Amino acid sequence: MPLTIKNQQDDSIIHQNNYVNNSFNTKELVEGTKKISLPHGEGMMTQWYFDGIRMGYSNWKYTDFVSTEWESDLDMVHMNFNLRGKTVHQNLKTGAKTTMNSYEQNLYYSNGFSGTVRNEELFSETFMLQFTKEVFLQLTQHYRDAYKQFGENVLEGKSTQLSAENMFIDLPLHNAIRAILQCNYPASLKKIFLYSKCLEILVLQADAYERQQKAKGKIYIKTDYDKELILFARDYLIQHFDLPPSLRELSRIAGINEFKLKRGFKESFNNTVFGYLADYRLEMAKDSLLSGEKSPSQLAFDLGYSSLQHFSSAFKKKFGMSPREVK
Repeated sequence: MPLTIKNQQDDSIIHQNNYVNNSFNTKELVEGTKKISLPHGEGMMTQWYFDGIRMGYSNWKYTDFVSTEWESDLDMVHMNFNLRGKTVHQNLKTGAKTTMNSYEQNLYYSNGFSGTVRNEELFSETFMLQFTKEVFLQLTQHYRDAYKQFGENVLEGKSTQLSAENMFIDLPLHNAIRAILQCNYPASLKKIFLYSKCLEILVLQADAYERQQKAKGKIYIKTDYDKELILFARDYLIQHFDLPPSLRELSRIAGINEFKLKRGFKESFNNTVFGYLADYRLEMAKDSLLSGEKSPSQLAFDLGYSSLQHFSSAFKKKFGMSPREVK
């Protein structure tokens, strides 16, 4: 599955490598990271693969807009999570063209792929989860609703995608991906951990799809512009998690009315604005406690809780144990 990067202006090849292996069918966990330097930007690609499953993470900073060409004859199911940046994907074999904005995700299948990915912004961060056809069908055989039609198309070898409209990456999905990227277990344990996260992501995506289908006809965020405003509100909230604005202030800062902000945020992230913030702060606290970086008292102060007792109560309600028990 060679990666070819072509110059946007004259279509000349400026970089090529065989970093992505054609086969995932190895019993041992294989992982590695590669840095790529180009005239128009720098990127880092990390991958993990085993037993017909491959995970890949990439982070690019560009100085120009470029098209990346991918070619593969692998019979593959592909989960794409666009964490940051805007990209346009075109599969020349099927004629399908899709645009993915920040915090969007979808699921695709094609028997082989030849196409391009173009960055529409000067940064890009993506995570992908890929399965051989056989492994995907085995893992999803009991998903009767979300993956039923998709699985039938995969079984028949028909190119398909799960959702006609991209789905948002909510906080549980985001946390599952970050857990993979931050995993420091030794190889024997890491393989088990990564496999468990694959199953978790499959469940979370199925849930996101089913919620999207039930919400049809009741959609509040209908334009790309409104999506950008909701994403801006989410990012601003996270950046000011210690002293968050009120809902009215956040709607004014984001340039969206309060009603649409509340409805759109819930629709996009399956949580209220401040429910999302509370979960985000507690997930941050758990990571800090597990790493031993800070004490519960320090975290309570840094995360904006009114007292250690308030922080401890919220933490125990979410995780079933106190901060001191985790530490």
